[in-house]
Amino acid sequence: MKTQNIIKVIAVLFTLFIGFIIYSANKGSDLFFFKIITFPYGDKFAHAILIGTLAFILNLAANGKTVSWLGKKWLLISFLMLPLVTIEEFSQIFIDNRTFDLIDLGANYIGIAIASWAILKMKGRTISLA
Repeated sequence: MKTQNIIKVIAVLFTLFIGFIIYSANKGSDLFFFKIITFPYGDKFAHAILIGTLAFILNLAANGKTVSWLGKKWLLISFLMLPLVTIEEFSQIFIDNRTFDLIDLGANYIGIAIASWAILKMKGRTISLA
């Protein structure tokens, strides 16, 4: 099996895993994933790691494809993930056993930014922070 196909399989599996975590949290399930993060701000760290890993894997699977918007090039997957994680976090306002948290949303953004930086570095590009 080609490396790119393996990456795509991993991307699908990890996306399903993240979907399972979100579904379980929405349903109020008491999964061990939610119990193992006991250090201060562990939840925020988990947001950055999980969403960042998802962004990294999906960007790899998309071969670092870019889109242009507002005169800048953006990684397609990262560009699409930003509104999706925003909608998911804001949706928690309407779910009884969930809590909307802007810091969680910020951790998601940080994860996506770090993943994007890593993908661009792997592709030999640099990021303009200005």
